[in-house]
Parts: sequence; C-alpha cells; structure tokens
Amino acid sequence: MITLRMPAADAEHVCFELSPLAELMQSWHVLAVPEHHALQLPWVRRCRELPASLRAGLREWSWLVRDEPPKLFGAGADGLVSRFADELDRVAALPADRVAEELTRAVELAGDPDGERLHRVKDDPVAVLNEVLGLVERYWRAGFAEEWRALEPRMLDAVADAGSAMTAGVLPALDTLVPAATVNQRARTLRLDRPHDHRVDLAERGPLRLSPSFFAWPHVRITCDEPWPPRLTYPVVPPSRGARRTEPAMVLARLRALAAQPRLDILRLLREQPRSTQELSRILGMSGAAVSGHLRKLLGADLVHAHRDGYYVLYQVAPQAIDDLATQLVALG
Repeated sequence: MITLRMPAADAEHVCFELSPLAELMQSWHVLAVPEHHALQLPWVRRCRELPASLRAGLREWSWLVRDEPPKLFGAGADGLVSRFADELDRVAALPADRVAEELTRAVELAGDPDGERLHRVKDDPVAVLNEVLGLVERYWRAGFAEEWRALEPRMLDAVADAGSAMTAGVLPALDTLVPAATVNQRARTLRLDRPHDHRVDLAERGPLRLSPSFFAWPHVRITCDEPWPPRLTYPVVPPSRGARRTEPAMVLARLRALAAQPRLDILRLLREQPRSTQELSRILGMSGAAVSGHLRKLLGADLVHAHRDGYYVLYQVAPQAIDDLATQLVALG
C-alpha cells in the first residue's frame, strides 16, 4: 500500500504538470498492449500509417513500456507544460547509474530469457538510452507531435476543471479524480493499493505533481521512490475535438465493455440500486478481484459511476448511459 500524507495547507503542496514526453511514452504503452486500451484504439489504427521501420523499432523495444514507462521519462517539468526537446535533453543528461537502475527495472519487469537485454543495459546504459531516445524522437516527428498539439489544450481544460474542484479542498478533489484511491480526511492521507508499502510525507517530499493523461487511461500511475519527485498520473477522457471523431471511439469502448455476460449482470444489479464490490461478489458468486476487473471496464466506458459512502465505494449505473449508447448507435447509421 502506498500512502501519501497531505499537510494541512494542502494547496501549497500540489501542482500540475503536463509532459508531452510522458504522454508519448503512455501512448507507446498503448501500442504495446492495445487489448487493454479500447478507448485509444483510434490511435492504434492511425499508427498503422507510421513508416514501417519506425513501427518495427517500436515493436522491438516494446518491452520497455509493456508494464509501464520507466520513471526516468517523467523526471519533472520546468513548469505547467514542458517543451518536448527540453525533456529529451533532461533525460539524456541523467547520470549513468540512475539510467542503469531504471532500465534494469524495466528489463526485470518485462523478462529477459537469454539475458541479452540486461547485458546491454549493464554494459553501457547510456548507449541504450540514446538508442531509445532516437526512436522516441522519430515517433514524435512522425505522428505524436501533431497528436500532442491537439491534445494539449484539452489537457489544460482538464487541469482547469481539477483546479476549480480543489477550491473546496485538495483531498476531496483527489477522491473524485482518482476513485481507485482511498482518501482519509481525518488522517489527511490518500492510499493506493500497490504491492509494496511506502509512506510519503508531502510536507517533506512535495509538492505532489498531478498529471492528467488521456493515454494512461484506465491506469493510475504513481511515482514515490526517490530520487524522483512524487507524481500521480490520473486518467482523463478530454473534451471532444468534434463529436464525429470521438463518439465512435466511445461507442466502441462501451460496446466492448458490454460484451461479457458478467458485466451485463453487474449492470442489471446496479440498475436496481447502488452496490459495493463486496455485495456484487456475494450475489454473483465471483471473487472480489474479478468483480473489480469488470467494474474497471464499465467505469472506463462511463457506463457506471463510483462514489464513497463511509468505508465502502458504491457503484451505480451512470445516468442516461444506456440511452445515450442507443442514441449514438442510431446516429452512426
């Protein structure tokens, strides 16, 4: 469990960051495991038009981002929005031992049956990093720069919305932005279920950098290990650039979310009344982990909403979600 403790003057210990490099790396993760990212499938399809040599390079190095992008690619911004070129320079200037540590962790997460990747990283981590940065720069020029230009203003809108919500307090806003987290107002903590225990006091290590991300959806990413600054990357679906482009993507996400009997059963039960994961698990005779997995897909497609009621998180069908889906399907005809 990772626990972030927020000081009383919490607004002074949070800031927002938008990183084109970090978002590019998240989009590369989407290309590596597209089956987990229904909402971004339009991007996956567009990337089929990238040069063949670039697509081959992204596949060859996909092990680097298959679990999650190494933290060195989100090493900290200069302000609200960084310049991509400045971010590349900052990563290229990192000490060799820090580069080796992060790349070694990526190799271990991805697996390395013949030991070739680990040998290369230990032998010359800077050379490996420079090869990756060259590939990243080609990916940026070939397609992601244009995507970022369209995405950046919509991410700034997401920051503005989150900032407005924080006028009522940072922790209540984080409870809304990150439903996967557990917020304790009295203890002033935010907790995320992760396989290792770590407690971070933001009065000492802060500020907490908050990064909305479209390509991270549906994941919540957290960085808490030194020497990296504490960062929470939370998923957002930004406002549409135009209904014709985004509505089919949402229709596809919703149809995929509905294409499983357990999820249909969950929706039927949630139409009756709001229910917790534990209650759904008992009724359906499924494990809590299985129910949580189905709920994540329904949440990601905006078919259900979550809210906290004391100790429990309750789920309910999103208002008008099914009717909206029917309307969208008719409109596609």
